[in-house]
Amino acid sequence: MQIIPYIGYSLYQLFLMFCFWSFIGWCIEVIDMTYETGEYQNRGFLNMPICPIEGVGVIMVTVFFRPISHTIIPLFIACTILCTAFELFMGWGMEKLFHARWWDYSHMKFNYKGYICLRNSLFFGGGCVICIRYIQPAVLRAIDAIPKNVGITIVIVMAVLIAVDTVISLMAVKKLNERFKRIDELSKLMLSGSVKVGMKLASGTLKVKSNVDRIIDVKDNVVEKVQDINTANMDRLRSEYSRLIEEKDAFTDRLAKTLISHKYSGALIAVKDKLKGKITEIGAFKGDDEDDSE
Repeated sequence: MQIIPYIGYSLYQLFLMFCFWSFIGWCIEVIDMTYETGEYQNRGFLNMPICPIEGVGVIMVTVFFRPISHTIIPLFIACTILCTAFELFMGWGMEKLFHARWWDYSHMKFNYKGYICLRNSLFFGGGCVICIRYIQPAVLRAIDAIPKNVGITIVIVMAVLIAVDTVISLMAVKKLNERFKRIDELSKLMLSGSVKVGMKLASGTLKVKSNVDRIIDVKDNVVEKVQDINTANMDRLRSEYSRLIEEKDAFTDRLAKTLISHKYSGALIAVKDKLKGKITEIGAFKGDDEDDSE
């Protein structure tokens, strides 16, 4: 395989390195989140057991810092800065694009808007030094030892699987956001002032006092019709709300368990509670105000 000038690796090597480090990154994420939450969570964007961000990150530091790979302190500092900047960019970019976060370090000390934190930055720096100096040479030897026809087959299969998984994951995120948005809208409607006033009117709290029998009859008819209309509307809203909360979908349910959404936080909490078997009271949360800047 032809080596790319200034890169030092072939596309074949880069892709297999990406697959390996993406899998290792996924394993580390699972271990970290299991320790933190006490339960298994697939925190990756994709359904496959890989974290592409981790794979890309290792490829970047391996290629960019090859000239200083024989050092420790300069390599550590460079890797820490690059990985932190990359995580900040990806966290901010994915939230702007999908209106959701895959991680939030707001609970960690020395964090910046929840996108990055000092602990992880130092972990990335130290981890990259270990990877580049001690593990990467062994990975390259293993890749070179794979028969070329087998290696090419692996590349093709993995490329197809990742492409298909990416499309499925993008569709799942889009569907989940649409679901959250509608749940949010329904909650607002059920709590809206017009519905409340209508229900009050229908229950007879607005009384019309008149000695004219005809006016009383008209008032009674109006109240009865408003009651029927508002009861029907509320039943329809509640029915749709319940259906969306209880909707089952393997792809979106996985994302709902792990995502952090500030735009539709109430809807996300309701869905997460349902997935955990908790009873969610219909319309129990206020719809979140949408941020047009998202």
